[in-house]
Amino acid sequence: MKILPDVPDNFQPTSLDLVIATLAALGLPFAAGYLFTLTGALLPLILYYGVFCLVIVKWRRGALGYEINRGEIRKQFAGYVSSIFVVLLILQLILVGFEFITFERVSDFNLLGFILTLAIWAPVNAFSEQLIWIYSFDSYAEFFKEGSKRKVMIAIGGLMYVALISLIHLLFWILVLPEGQSIFPFNVLFILIQTIIAIGYIFLYRKAKSMWPLGIIHVLINITAIGLSGYSMLPVLLVFS
Repeated sequence: MKILPDVPDNFQPTSLDLVIATLAALGLPFAAGYLFTLTGALLPLILYYGVFCLVIVKWRRGALGYEINRGEIRKQFAGYVSSIFVVLLILQLILVGFEFITFERVSDFNLLGFILTLAIWAPVNAFSEQLIWIYSFDSYAEFFKEGSKRKVMIAIGGLMYVALISLIHLLFWILVLPEGQSIFPFNVLFILIQTIIAIGYIFLYRKAKSMWPLGIIHVLINITAIGLSGYSMLPVLLVFS
């Protein structure tokens, strides 16, 4: 019995991928947080999105998983609607509902910055982050294709996956993005549900054989959080200490 569905692109990681995945999980969040204290958010975002999410994943996997079947776009995206997609979508919509309860409006609203953050950052983040998350997991999980060693590497990959997601939020995003009100039990439920969604992304990617459904689900919370808070990222892009 397979522990995981087959990886869509037949990815066969090497020792180099293990090194990169480890650096992404245990080094990137610290580097991003440190760079933010020195220069603001722009350089960490270039490092995170540009270098790790796009360049490295494209280099090591050969594709990003956002292919378009021209002439069959409607059929392609309809095919992403599976039971796991629906479950994760419902969970994400629950978190969207939480945002309406816990959000805080910014005190210094900037219309231009708000529009740019909503129109550029929200989708870029939603369709980029999972690339390095999934790559970090797959680099370990797919290193061995069978046997007890595969189970061990899947477990290590899971730890790296959780470490990357947790640390990038604790060490970087918490410095950049606005925080909502900490209202019990919504704060606890938010973390729990978000964790379930993140783990579900691994299975959704392999089921859909594409990154599109992951980004579609992720973008909902980004748009809601920015739209309700009125947040602008412009003031924190360049802040030299």
